[in-house]
Amino acid sequence: MNCFMCKGNLEKRKVNYVVDLEDTIIIIKGVPAKVCTQCGEQYFDDETAENTEVTIVNYKEKVA
Repeated sequence: MNCFMCKGNLEKRKVNYVVDLEDTIIIIKGVPAKVCTQCGEQYFDDETAENTEVTIVNYKEKVA
């Protein structure tokens, strides 16, 4: 499989997945992905997406 964006080669790696939701930033470390060696685009398979669980903690409510 080649990169959809630039047609570069993909290799398996573990990456940090970062999402910015309104005033919350979520970082998931060590997520299996295929990464383009040319442009860095990341691809996640269906199994990885289905098995990723995220817990969101509101700092304002937990620290006081």
